[in-house]
Amino acid sequence: MMLPRTLTAVVAGTASRSGLTMDRQVATATVRGRLLAYHDADGGHDYVALMVGDVQGGEDVPVRAVGEERLLLEGGRSSLPAEILVGTGDRDEAAEQRELDRQMCCDGPLRCLLCHSGARSVTVDWCSVDAA
Repeated sequence: MMLPRTLTAVVAGTASRSGLTMDRQVATATVRGRLLAYHDADGGHDYVALMVGDVQGGEDVPVRAVGEERLLLEGGRSSLPAEILVGTGDRDEAAEQRELDRQMCCDGPLRCLLCHSGARSVTVDWCSVDAA
C-alpha cells in the first residue's frame, strides 16, 4: 500500500482536533525506533504504533498488529531491519481485525498514523481484500 509523500492530502480531510498527539524516540536495550499516537476526534479513539528500526523513506515496510500492552516487548523481539507494530485494544480479536481493515482501506485514522511514519509504502498481510 502506497502512502502519500506529504501529509497534506491526509490531514486536509480530517477534523482539526484529529492528529498526531505523540511522537517520541524509543531507545532501550532491545528496541530502537519511534512511538507514535494519533487521536481521531470524529471516532473518539486513540491509535498507537511503534516504528521499529528506521522506517523513514522505506518501501514495503511490514505492518503487523499486536496488543498495545505488548508493543515494546514485541518490538524488542523483532528480527527485521524495520517494521511497524500497530497497537490493538482489548476488544474481540475478530472485531479488532475488521476495524483495522476498515481503517486501512478507507483512509481512516490508522492510515493517517502510518503516513506519519515516513515510510513510502507498507505491506499489510492482515488487511482483507473485501474490507472496502
